[in-house]
Order: sequence, then structure tokens, then C-alpha cells
Amino acid sequence: AVKSCTFVRMNNQSKIELLKKLNQFIKRFYTNQLIRGGIYCISVLTIFFIILSVTEYFTNFGVGIRTFFFWAYLIINALIAIKYLIIPALHLFNFGETLTHKKAARIIGAHFNEVGDKLLNILELQEMSKEDNALVNASIQQKINTIKPITFTSAINYSDNKKYAKWIFIPVFIILLFIIS
Repeated sequence: AVKSCTFVRMNNQSKIELLKKLNQFIKRFYTNQLIRGGIYCISVLTIFFIILSVTEYFTNFGVGIRTFFFWAYLIINALIAIKYLIIPALHLFNFGETLTHKKAARIIGAHFNEVGDKLLNILELQEMSKEDNALVNASIQQKINTIKPITFTSAINYSDNKKYAKWIFIPVFIILLFIIS
């Protein structure tokens, strides 16, 4: 009986660790979306500012067209901020419909070949093992042990956002040229 109790405790500990790793992945996933969203917002804000400023300088629009551009500029930037900043920030703090463990398992499985469907199978087996079936729990434990050394958060690489950073630096550089000239 002591051996069985130790196995169940170890099994539950492994499940808890697995869920913690999945939650860390989900948090990192939304943090990455927030970083990318910040890059999108700043770049769109500055690109549209440059375009509207240059066209206004060369064409001298009337009050009606300026008003239209002003409100269009605000609305477009507000929509982009909502989609790419506010919604990921809400998801980061678990508001609204967030990434489920199963969806996170699919993303992780697609990124790591050695994980594949094992993580998704573990989650599905966990749902089945509510009545504490020893065979199902042993299968879960075996699968957990095979994927335990893998760090799920490494599937999200913040440095991948560097390729989007050029969309900030180019417009900011153009604005600095305008200021200097």
C-alpha cells in the first residue's frame, strides 16, 4: 500500500509539473504576442504619421479632409492597439478565451518533433484517468518521463521579433531625418 501511495503522489507531482510547464508556455506565448503587437502598433503609428504628414505638406488639404484623416488615423491605431496589444494583454492575465492546454500542446508538438502528440495524449489520458485507473496513470507517467527534459518555453523565442523591429526603426529614422532637416 505504501508503494502504491508513493506512485500516486509521484504521478500527481509529475502532472502538476507538466501543467506548470504548460502554463509557463502559455504566458510566454502571450508575452511574445504582446511584444510583436507593440512593434506593429508603433510601426503603423509612425508610418501613417509620415504618410499623412507628407501628403498634407504637399497637397494642403481642406478642413474636411484633415478631419477625416485625423479620425481615420485614430480609429486605425485604436483598432490595431486593441487587436495586438489589449487583447493579448488580457489573455496574458487570463481574461477572456485564452489558449487551452490542448491548443498549447498542439503548438508545442508542432515545434518539437520529439514531443509530437505525446503531450496531447497525456492531457487526453489525464481526462480519462479521473477514476484513478492504474494502467492509464502508468501510461501518463511514462509519457511524462519521456518529455520531462524538454523546456516548452523554448518554443517561443523572443529574438524572432527582431525581424519585425525594422518596421519601427525605418519610420523613426525618417522622422529623425525630418527633424534634423
